[in-house]
Amino acid sequence: MDQTLLKVKTLQKFIQKHGEDIFISQTISKMLNYKIREYERKIKKLDKDIKRFERTYKKDSSVFFKEFRAGTAGDDMAFVEWASFYQMRNLLLDKKAELEGKRKDG
Repeated sequence: MDQTLLKVKTLQKFIQKHGEDIFISQTISKMLNYKIREYERKIKKLDKDIKRFERTYKKDSSVFFKEFRAGTAGDDMAFVEWASFYQMRNLLLDKKAELEGKRKDG
C-alpha cells in the first residue's frame, strides 16, 4: 500500500507542477471504471444471494440484519450466511461509492 500511495503522491506533484496530462487522466479514469465495474459484478451476485434469503424468510435484509445484530434472529447457519452476504454487499457499495466520489467521509 505504501508503494501505491507514494506513486499517487508523485503523480499529484507532477500534475501540480506541470498541469493536466491527458494520458495520465485517461489511464486513471480507466482504472477507476474497471474497479467500479468489478464491484458492480460482485454486488449483483450478492444481491441474488440476498434476494433468495429474503424470499425464503419473507423479510427485508435491513430488518433481518438489525435483528441479527441484536441477537434476536436466532443462530441458524443460514442467518450467519445471510448476514455475511449483506455486510459484504454494503462494504462493496461503500467502496464503489467512494471510487465514484459519492462518499463524504472518504
